[in-house]
Amino acid sequence: MNVIDYTNLGIGLLLIVSGLLCFRYPNLINPYGGMSPERKALVDIEGLKKAVAITFGITGFLLIVTAALSMTKVIGEMKSVYVLIALVVTMMVPLFIAMRRYNGFGRDKENRLSNDVKQWEKKKNKITIWSVVIITLLSLALIPILFFWGNKGPKYDISSECIKVKGGGYHATIPVADIISDSVWEQWPGIAVRTNGMSTNKANLGHFRLKNGENCMLFIHEEGGPLLELRTVDGKLYYLNCATEEETLEMIEQVKKVIKL
Repeated sequence: MNVIDYTNLGIGLLLIVSGLLCFRYPNLINPYGGMSPERKALVDIEGLKKAVAITFGITGFLLIVTAALSMTKVIGEMKSVYVLIALVVTMMVPLFIAMRRYNGFGRDKENRLSNDVKQWEKKKNKITIWSVVIITLLSLALIPILFFWGNKGPKYDISSECIKVKGGGYHATIPVADIISDSVWEQWPGIAVRTNGMSTNKANLGHFRLKNGENCMLFIHEEGGPLLELRTVDGKLYYLNCATEEETLEMIEQVKKVIKL
């Protein structure tokens, strides 16, 4: 899985658990939990807790489905990002409607609002709108951050003992003594599925399964030129290059000097 898959899965599970907790313990719902007993008596808590639980549950379920579709490559990584943003923003609407319909906050027995509460509700509306705007902007900012992080290309630390490589939150340490073969390829390997990795428009980083059935770790960049294939005595397979062809050729030369096959 990539970062977005983990994010969708984690938020989805968190929302489902939060919805169940709010239904079981309605005092967790704000502002209901902070109301006086007199104010709570005006609230339709059955309707409110059901609305919160259903909204959280449906949103969480859809995020988990999105993560599953992304992991199986039915949808691309970019689409899963957009689904995450859309669902998180959209869930604010039914929550806002439920709060206004069921909470009874600031109302008397005749369901009348006082002037001070009317002003408070106007302020609450503005806060809700700005909350949606801020969440949307933060979610949109996640896209370029993730792609910039992934598109930077792998980084290497090469010594006579091991080859350390990291990129996009993934890393590997390859003992030099364990390497049994090295090859240079001009074309990318045929990728069947991303098992636990990150794919951007320019890079594939992490764990993948190839079309020939082999599992491997990829640290490869589209603009990095040739790929260095390394196999180890324990059956592990790696494909490596850098962000530019010049850096890749220099990396390959350094690796060949230390492995001396």
